[in-house]
Amino acid sequence: MQKVGVLGGTFDPIHEGHLHLARQALRLAGLDQVVILPMARPAHRETEAPADIRFAMCRLALEGQEGMALSRAGMQPSVRYTADILPFLTKEFSGAKFYLILGADKLPSLPYWHEADKLFAQCEILCFPRTGIETHEAMEKARAAGARVQLLPVECSPYSSTMIRAATAQYEDAPGLNKKVLCYMAENGLYQPDFLPKLKGMMNPRRFRHTLGVRKEAVRLAALHGLPIQKAALAGLLHDCAKGMPVSVMAQIAQEYRLVKDKQMMDSGAMLHGPVGAHLAKYKFGIRDGDVLQAIRNHTIGRPGMSELELCIFVADATEENREDYDGLQAIRRLAEHSLAAAALKSLQMTQEYLRKNNRPFFPIAQRTAEELEGRLTEQQKIWMDQMD
Repeated sequence: MQKVGVLGGTFDPIHEGHLHLARQALRLAGLDQVVILPMARPAHRETEAPADIRFAMCRLALEGQEGMALSRAGMQPSVRYTADILPFLTKEFSGAKFYLILGADKLPSLPYWHEADKLFAQCEILCFPRTGIETHEAMEKARAAGARVQLLPVECSPYSSTMIRAATAQYEDAPGLNKKVLCYMAENGLYQPDFLPKLKGMMNPRRFRHTLGVRKEAVRLAALHGLPIQKAALAGLLHDCAKGMPVSVMAQIAQEYRLVKDKQMMDSGAMLHGPVGAHLAKYKFGIRDGDVLQAIRNHTIGRPGMSELELCIFVADATEENREDYDGLQAIRRLAEHSLAAAALKSLQMTQEYLRKNNRPFFPIAQRTAEELEGRLTEQQKIWMDQMD
């Protein structure tokens, strides 16, 4: 008979603490597998992320995890209590013996759960310690009520969904998250203010689609190159927040708040959307992170000494998936897999060539940026650049 552990919860979001517990249950209780069971409509707790989003994060977290499975039994619209779920699991795992995995903080209330007798008849209970919770007395009361309970000596995890949501709300990459889950959260703006309705009203549909594409690519590049993923997502999302403004309005804002000192930049028209966008991100969207604001400000023509985050947004803007093909796009995309500096330099070089062919001037600051980037490249990166020519 197969021994199946059942670890249910909101998983809002799922984190390493959940997976650690599942691994320990597999080992200590001799289980054949542990089923992760997200609850769509838990009876006694509100969730922040919708059920389908939490289920998707669980699916990502479980990729490559041996001995773990994911069940949709808790997604049933009629299911709100654990006792209601096990009959669905019985259909998925015919003939299995079930072990419900619970924290010690749940033990005192266990005899009073919905249809507790029905639950106790369907499964045994594997209990893991929780800091500050006295376990022995609660276990005895649960056993007296008919529960078959055994204690698993599992070390407590330092991670919690509450702490992760709090860190994410501050645009921090919370520890304890699978990188795929972290990227999914960043790409979808989970546990953060929802800026999409406001942004959608500030730009046309094509620009809005581009904005989402830049956020998606910025997240991918940040994960690839070891950069702050949540910050990259935020900068990518807001990088064009001023793009829908009339040039005259951007010029007025730039002049009033002294956002631009360079006269050529001041006269550039649409290029003002970088510095003006950073201003809007700060005062209209409430962003105070200097790294994010710099990335928004300099995503158009760059600056000497750009940070890796600035380069990430600069390159994501040039290469996101909705971009129509242009000379050099594929080369920039290939370079971005190896070096953001090389990709940014290639983008500036292609822009310079385009402007030269059309008898238009290249910004001096863009020229200085290209020269500085070229000086940064390693010999290997220079070889990659040559191979793209």
